[in-house]
Amino acid sequence: MTMSRNVAIVGWKQTKHTACSEVCRERMLYELIKEFYADLGITKDEVDTMVLNSNDFQDGRTISEVYPVSWVGAFNKDQTKVDADGSDAVLYALMRILSGNYDTALIISYAMGGSEFRNQAIMNYTLDPIYERQRGIINELSASALQANAYMLAHGLTENQLAAYAAKNLKNAAKNPFALRQMADATPEAVLESKPYYSPLHELHGYPATDGACVMLLASEEKAGQWTDKPVWIRGTGSCQDTYYFGDRDLVKVDALRKAAQSAYAMAGVSNPAEEIDAAEIHSSFVSQEPIFAEAMGLFPEGSGGKVIDEGLSLIGGKLCVNASGGPQGANPFTTTGLIRVAEAAAQLTGKAGDMQHPDSKKAVAHGQTGICGQHNTVFVLSTEL
Repeated sequence: MTMSRNVAIVGWKQTKHTACSEVCRERMLYELIKEFYADLGITKDEVDTMVLNSNDFQDGRTISEVYPVSWVGAFNKDQTKVDADGSDAVLYALMRILSGNYDTALIISYAMGGSEFRNQAIMNYTLDPIYERQRGIINELSASALQANAYMLAHGLTENQLAAYAAKNLKNAAKNPFALRQMADATPEAVLESKPYYSPLHELHGYPATDGACVMLLASEEKAGQWTDKPVWIRGTGSCQDTYYFGDRDLVKVDALRKAAQSAYAMAGVSNPAEEIDAAEIHSSFVSQEPIFAEAMGLFPEGSGGKVIDEGLSLIGGKLCVNASGGPQGANPFTTTGLIRVAEAAAQLTGKAGDMQHPDSKKAVAHGQTGICGQHNTVFVLSTEL
């Protein structure tokens, strides 16, 4: 299946992520949108539809986008909301343009996970309310530790190798001007000396609580050339959700991600992702998910996590760069994280990644997830070529 229209990413911008924003969410979004419009040389009148991305639980109120609407210029405009990961907001905006009713769609995503809500408390609401949530045995941390152990036992990944994944991402994040966590001198030893969570996970295997926002503009082929001379085309996409009950899922295979990636590759005409993809931005809330998700997406052979990190295959400049931005280990403003993955992948393809630039990036894949341990996954294949 191919898309009925060619749709491109023509611009994006994100905040400098913080542990506690100095301004309220509305002011943060206003400043971000104002700067974004100025960068592209457009006004809100050139945006056909706006997709706001936020979460009622995180905001502590229903209809969480109601207050930001006027601050982002969505008043009296065609506007809707996606209450899921930012990657799903991209998918919805894409579908609105594919409908033929719109030529441009602006995605606006934010989260105040550092200053306004407890990350783990929010994540608990993604669990089954009868058998899992109330018993308190499973939460995001314990479930991710079970997932890490399952992969390590199945494929022989060691704790030192797992810590090396964290050190890689933390060093990458130190090159990222938007990242919250900056650790240019990160080492596997420092990771293993950080606060222990559930074995084998430590604090530096995971993400920092983050405030932040990101905005992105999609445009049809007819409009894309008006705002950029290097559009990033969405060549394929796929989205799939696994069973709600945690105990029924294969945490190592991650079938929902595998199916989402296969759909995206089929649409984009990618037959061998390990050879055809140059760079990947993966929504790995804990670094233990990076090899699991990368393998489910067909980027590396099954069970090769130890070899990949030992041989530097996923480094900037390696065979297939994964999370050059530092990924969620650098900053994880919850709902916005998937949108940032798409933005960082687009930056790689347009040569705008600065010190994070992976050489000769022509085709990239971006991934977002919601739910614990990758229950729901959305994948995009991006390219500067049609």
